[in-house]
Amino acid sequence: MYLITNRHLCKYDRYIEVIKEASYCGVKNIILREKDLDNNELENLYLKIKKNINKDTKIIINSNIEVFKRVDADGIHLPFDKFIDIYDEKNKKDTNEYIDIKNFNKILGVSTHSIKDIVEVLKRNADYIFLSHIYETKCKENLKPKGIEILKEANSLLTNSNIKLIALGGITPSNVKYIVDYCDDIAVMSTIMSSKNIEKTINEYNLD
Repeated sequence: MYLITNRHLCKYDRYIEVIKEASYCGVKNIILREKDLDNNELENLYLKIKKNINKDTKIIINSNIEVFKRVDADGIHLPFDKFIDIYDEKNKKDTNEYIDIKNFNKILGVSTHSIKDIVEVLKRNADYIFLSHIYETKCKENLKPKGIEILKEANSLLTNSNIKLIALGGITPSNVKYIVDYCDDIAVMSTIMSSKNIEKTINEYNLD
């Protein structure tokens, strides 16, 4: 399970505790996605989280390459367009927005929203892709969900690749059973970040 962080879904004094509990209850990857923080704030938050979580849990920085390089995080998660620009070297190599992802020894994730996106990632390389959003979610209230069929198609496309398919968007303990056969893992945000009992919530997903 991948946990995407969101400080606005829980009280300030609960935030670190939620992430800590999640890491000790089976969450293997944390996507640090606090887009409204400046670089110094994000770096400080990363260091605080790192100090509190299970040592086996990976922290993947969402989008912010400069902070990723500063803290030497476990991985970077990129929006699709940014991934393409960097991979195809459309970004200048001497900027803070560049990393050599063709020769990368960290975790590399990419957000995708269509089969076309996935095909383009397959032409290049990544460790995993997020495909979203599968079900209705408050984060995308005015956008129609992609549904299970696109997940099935994506799963078929990725069968012979090393890229993991991670389903994202509106995935809850009550609907996860319908998609687990068509993805390698799931990503969640609100169900865990707003939970009052992290262990119970994670166990309700019953992913074992």
